[in-house]
Amino acid sequence: MNQPKINRFDQDAASWDDNPIRIALMKAVGEAILREARPTKDMDVLDYGCGTGLVGLYLLPHVRSVTGADNSVGMLEVLRKKIEDGGLDNMRTMRLDLEHDPVPAERYHVVVSSMALHHIAGTEGVLGAFHKMLHPQGLLCIADLDTEPGVFHAPDVAASVHHHGFDRAELKRRLVGIGFREVKDVTAHTLRKPVENNGERDFPVFLITARKNSP
Repeated sequence: MNQPKINRFDQDAASWDDNPIRIALMKAVGEAILREARPTKDMDVLDYGCGTGLVGLYLLPHVRSVTGADNSVGMLEVLRKKIEDGGLDNMRTMRLDLEHDPVPAERYHVVVSSMALHHIAGTEGVLGAFHKMLHPQGLLCIADLDTEPGVFHAPDVAASVHHHGFDRAELKRRLVGIGFREVKDVTAHTLRKPVENNGERDFPVFLITARKNSP
């Protein structure tokens, strides 16, 4: 496994939860997952690109376990502190970069990824890894931005952004090609935020759910 590298997410981790817009977004995504995927108490969940665990912690009371996976050591340290402080024995962390690391042996009933995919250059390989990490009939839940003109992120974070959102129809076609079925999308949230030199703008955030075919 590659050695951890310091990145902007490590640097921002301590203050990540201070942004009320981010908190509202992750709550809306969590609510959409509960509504659309209907996870149950016998399910184990992988939250990939978990950050400080906002979505995973929201889902935790409704499932058997959550594993928060991220390639940012700083983010995982914040999440570990939350787990320790809360005495949460059914949540753990995992440092994982599916662009470069082997696919772990663990399998999950639900794989969740919220606002992480646009930071991933090689999305096809990561989507394929999600498929492998699911039990047969398992559910994938991806929340991310609709295609936008490149104004969502401030210029100082542009280096960590590889996609300016995604076309829902194209992403759903890719998931079908990988081996998913029952692929559906909804708008989980519309995020209104300031943009440079242009006042404020609305950014729709989709939730795509897809079920892994049986072998």
